[in-house]
Amino acid sequence: MNIIGTIISVVLITLILNFVFTKFNILIDQTSISNHKSFINGHKTIPLSGGLVFYLILIFFLPENYKYLNILIFFIFLIGLLSDLNILHSPTFRIIFQITIIILYLLLFDNFVSSIRIVFFDNLLNIFFIKLLFTLFCILVLINGTNFIDGVNTLVIGYFILVFSNILYLADINNFDLDNLFVSICLIALSVIYIFNFFGKILLGDGGAYLISFIAGVILIKFSNDNYLVSPYYIIALLWYPAYENLFSIIRKKILNKSPSTPDNEHLHQLIFLYFNTSFDIDKNLSNLLSGITICLYNLLFFFIIFDWYFFTATLVYSVLLNVFIYNLLYFFLKTRLIKNNRNG
Repeated sequence: MNIIGTIISVVLITLILNFVFTKFNILIDQTSISNHKSFINGHKTIPLSGGLVFYLILIFFLPENYKYLNILIFFIFLIGLLSDLNILHSPTFRIIFQITIIILYLLLFDNFVSSIRIVFFDNLLNIFFIKLLFTLFCILVLINGTNFIDGVNTLVIGYFILVFSNILYLADINNFDLDNLFVSICLIALSVIYIFNFFGKILLGDGGAYLISFIAGVILIKFSNDNYLVSPYYIIALLWYPAYENLFSIIRKKILNKSPSTPDNEHLHQLIFLYFNTSFDIDKNLSNLLSGITICLYNLLFFFIIFDWYFFTATLVYSVLLNVFIYNLLYFFLKTRLIKNNRNG
């Protein structure tokens, strides 16, 4: 793979798409329309071209034997793209289309979650229908959780750069089986897109969030299946944040009698943004960046700590539970502090 060529291609595609989309008002993030976005980004018009750039790089650089996967990831991307274009409004239809494509992928590529290292559940996973439903559930949680956390710059892109870097290095030093070409292309493309996103010149959009998380999910499932020494809980540990954000948000909204699909300003990254913005009087642009960077730095530290424990299921389970505890503690601390600030303000 030509690394320099890939980098140059990502830069050129990004610059060209951003110019065209801005000039002709295509795929522009109309944050003034959506309250849950405008309170962070203000009323900027930023191209939602990150997902399209990422998809085009995959199409250009993946070899011919990836053609069937390319077809499926096109449709995953298309669901999000139609949402970005305000054509596909219904969350229900988006979920139905996601389910359809994920099932097609699983049937074509036979890449199911095959073990969770608990005998009773592993026996259940030997039943095809249960294995299908469980893997479908896992990928759905990841895709929609990733879309939930895509609210501040650098967060989603930075997070998955950490994930892909982690498994690429782990596979390299341990001679584990991994599709190095696929992961490397994803990593290079995301790293360049990250720079544009850092400076507020590009956003992923729903299409980008769906595409990146779907690819990460299927790569990590295969990585775990192909390397028995890698505990499936290491995969859970790498993806804990978007997955838990999804589950926590559903529970939180149910308690408040809200629809799980209703957007709001109550996600962790949004509370961190508000805390930086109001408690330290930091302007919105910098608060936006600091929110994404803070969460990524925490996860970088976490990934570094668990790196040598990829085989140790018990330690990984405890580490994920500790993260969940820290998440809840931080969430309710920020929520309480912001309510107090509003009352005092």
